[in-house]
Amino acid sequence: MSVYTSVTAAQLDAFFGAYDLGQVVDSAGIPDGIANSHYAVATTQGNYVLTLFEAQNDEELTPVIELLQRLGAHNPLYPNPQADRQNRLLRNLNGKPALVCKRLAGRSIVSPTLDQCRQIGAQLARLHLDTRDCTFPIASHHDVLSIKALFEQVESQLSDVDLELILDELQFQSEHEQQTLPGGVIHGDLFRDNALFADGQISGILDFYSACSDHWLRDIAVCANDWCRDDGIFNTQKLTALLSGYETLRPLSAIEHQHCNRMLRAAALRFWLSRLVHRYSNRPAALSQPKDPFVFKDLLVQHRNAAHA
Repeated sequence: MSVYTSVTAAQLDAFFGAYDLGQVVDSAGIPDGIANSHYAVATTQGNYVLTLFEAQNDEELTPVIELLQRLGAHNPLYPNPQADRQNRLLRNLNGKPALVCKRLAGRSIVSPTLDQCRQIGAQLARLHLDTRDCTFPIASHHDVLSIKALFEQVESQLSDVDLELILDELQFQSEHEQQTLPGGVIHGDLFRDNALFADGQISGILDFYSACSDHWLRDIAVCANDWCRDDGIFNTQKLTALLSGYETLRPLSAIEHQHCNRMLRAAALRFWLSRLVHRYSNRPAALSQPKDPFVFKDLLVQHRNAAHA
């Protein structure tokens, strides 16, 4: 979450005037994240998050919002989109599609415990099972072709050493990507700042705007690369805890276990490159926290070394 598009108090009052959510009493930009602008908004009736989508249009967002409605109707851990008096979920604010969701209780955590890794693993499995019969029209943006497209955007900025590493990993991933693995809807971005905990228990799963159709193992790898990283070092005990939580609901197949390291490598490469793209784009933000791309380079090297060992 970040703030790229500024919204004045008067604009917020006018925007929320179209809802039956009470009058705005306070608001603040939310600095975490990368892609969209987010505001925490308190009204006389409750707490909400206003999201302005910086790049996606209404057509692209509709499947995600329908997914949120589906999940939020049955599980309080998911943000529930709020409709205005004309039953519209997406509206326009400052030239951007905008959505209001209930703000969930809790806070994100910096250093998850083994138990919290188990909890996030179990919740990820629940998400996969809850959406297994859902046809989701957004294709993967984590596959090799998508990773290569990111690479092409930053290739000229890279050192010879980094180029050699990336090209070698892309070759490896290309040789193994055709393997058929179980899949469906994936969150695609379940980092620590996209989950909330209250009193040690998971209380919210946020930011589904990177959701797509892909291998479920890909989602596990994206999640594990953040939740199981301590001061830059991949913690295999936390990975074991996350997987044990996941497998209480959906045991992995033998082929998924075989491809676990490969997916961890692919996820590390993908987020190294996507963060480099963001860094070199010089995209201005009124409120943002820069994300370090090179933690994922380090993870990629660690996963490659583990595979060779």
